[in-house]
Amino acid sequence: MGFLHWIFNRIRERALKSSFEENQEYGRRLGRAFYYLPLFLKRKRIALENISLAFGGLLRDRRHEILKGLFEHLGMSILEVISLEKMEVEELQSLYISEGLEYAKNGGIIVSAHFGNWELTLAYLSSLGLPINVIVRPPNDPFFAEYIEGIRRKYGAKLIPKDRMLRQRVRCLEKGELLVILVDQDEGSQGIFLPFMGRLASTPRGAFTLALRLNVPLIPLFTYREASVY
Repeated sequence: MGFLHWIFNRIRERALKSSFEENQEYGRRLGRAFYYLPLFLKRKRIALENISLAFGGLLRDRRHEILKGLFEHLGMSILEVISLEKMEVEELQSLYISEGLEYAKNGGIIVSAHFGNWELTLAYLSSLGLPINVIVRPPNDPFFAEYIEGIRRKYGAKLIPKDRMLRQRVRCLEKGELLVILVDQDEGSQGIFLPFMGRLASTPRGAFTLALRLNVPLIPLFTYREASVY
């Protein structure tokens, strides 16, 4: 068992004995602590460079404060996902204040990003009885891949590997189900280069091409945390 696996299991043991709100605060403190670990120096450097590119006028202290906030958010998100193991559907649904879900009732393609707590939101959508099919690229670590897959399946989401044939994606849309695609990752030469925060970014075209081809709705979805709810 690797060091990160051991750390995760210890965190998980504590989280499963705590309430959702306690886990949010625990995750916030853990995220802040992990910010100072040398384990993430490379990631921090890349993140600070990106913050500088996006918000060039910020002072150094402010850039670091934003990055600390990101680590706190990630810590909270991890503890929130662990909480799903023991959470009842009623509690999960009480965490969300949603708008526009009526647009998803007849199927279509949901486009979103790694924004807010995506795993928690996926569980929420599935708990509502929406027929969710999500395109996934499993984490490189088999330990975490198996864990995340279990959480996703618990609430009824169907998983479609990113490299799977197009036919499986088309089939679920033809049945009036929802296909979820996260579109915020670099597509390299296969994407369409569009302006993003002052730079050209390679943007995936698959979701938009598929929506036009099948004449199905394209539904943008984003979540953000306000206090302890989304």
